Formats: sequence, structure tokens, C-alpha cells
Amino acid sequence: MDLYGWKYEGRKISDKLHEQILVMIGILNDPEKVEGRKWPALQKIISSELGVATGQVRTIKRTMEEFGILKKGSLNANDVPDGKNIFTKSGITLIDLLATEELMRKKHDKESEEQIREIRNIYKLYYQKVLSNYTYVEDGKVLHPLRATLKALKKFEYLDYWEWYLLNTVIRQDDNKEEESELEECIINYRAGKLQFKESDLIENMLSHSYVLGNFEYSGLIRIVGTKEKLKITLNNDENEIIEEIIK
Repeated sequence: MDLYGWKYEGRKISDKLHEQILVMIGILNDPEKVEGRKWPALQKIISSELGVATGQVRTIKRTMEEFGILKKGSLNANDVPDGKNIFTKSGITLIDLLATEELMRKKHDKESEEQIREIRNIYKLYYQKVLSNYTYVEDGKVLHPLRATLKALKKFEYLDYWEWYLLNTVIRQDDNKEEESELEECIINYRAGKLQFKESDLIENMLSHSYVLGNFEYSGLIRIVGTKEKLKITLNNDENEIIEEIIK
């Protein structure tokens, strides 16, 4: 049986990504660095500042769009970006928090550490909202991958590495009863030893367990232990209220 991962942008939520976002925003908000330049020229400046390829800069931009920080299409080859108009309202809030955390990190005192913990809790709330609304649309079918994951974890109690990819492969639409029945049958057979998999069975998006699942973990809604074939995913029962709200 061929297995397919859900698509991903190639970046996941992390301290490193937040640092890169701040550098990128600093350049976009600096009139001297923008100075009449459009996105193709600006991404070269950002690339040099970050020490990464321009392709990685484009990936960061797409990630910022997908996470509701940047207005989609606001950075393009036709317009000189205006820092006052390219970010979403919620994106500006997140950016302010990122900047505040960066300042707090330099202070090295207990009060700052407490503020950082509070800020990180707000990050989780932000990403919970973003990820619960995130969708894949293909051939007119709509799927909320976070919701599908939470539903599967609630039903099966846990998912391992191969079960994660069974979920990705079989579930392609919200609340599709036929797909959900197929997934249940596959997991029952897999747990009974009737289905076995190897790495070559993974055909597409082979790192969704890192990127997609990693983002879900950052949001605090799931817990992950182990890696690859020893991976085990469970619900974070401390977040039951929001989990039930997303699933319903």
C-alpha cells in the first residue's frame, strides 16, 4: 500500500523561525532597506542577512502567509511593499510578542523569564486558532488536518508513525464516513499485524510527521514521544476543552 503525507511548506514553528521572521520584518519595515525595491530584490537582501538561500526566504514568506502573519500576495514582483499594509491585524499582534520576547531574553532575570512563559502561552493560543482554521482543498474537497488528527487520536487513543501516514493517506475530506471507515479498517489490520510498511512505501511528502505534526505539537494540543518508527502521538488532555471545541 502506497502512503502519502499531507503537504507542508518546509518550515515548522520554532524559535529559529521566529528569529528569522523578526529579521525579515525588520528589513521590510526599514524604509532605507526597502528604498523602492520590490519583492524579488528584497528577498536577496533578506537572504544575505539571514545567511540562507532565496528559496528559503520564499518558504518563510509562504509560511508567514499560511500562518496569517502576512497578507497573501502583499509581497510581489509588481509593488514596493509598505510595512504598514502588508501584515494582518493578528500578525501584528504576534510580531509585537516576538519582539517583546526577544527583549526579555536579554534581561536574564526571573521577571523576564515569567513574561517569556506567558508570551509562549499566547503563541500557543495564536497557533491553535490558525491551525484549527487551516485547510487543504483538492478537487473541491475540504480538509481541516488538525481536526482530522484530533478526531483520530480521540477514536484510536494514539497513533504511531505508520498510523500517522495512514491517516494522511486515507483522510482527504472533512467528515467523510467512507474514508473514516477505511481508516479504521486499516488501523485495525495494522495493529493486528495484517498490514506492514517500509520506508519505500512513503511516496510523497515524507516529512509530514516532522512539519505538519510538529506544528500541531507546538500548539500544545498533542503530545509526541519518540521518533520515526518509535513515534507515539497522543492528545494533550490538559487542552480537552479546546480539543472538543475543534472536533465538534
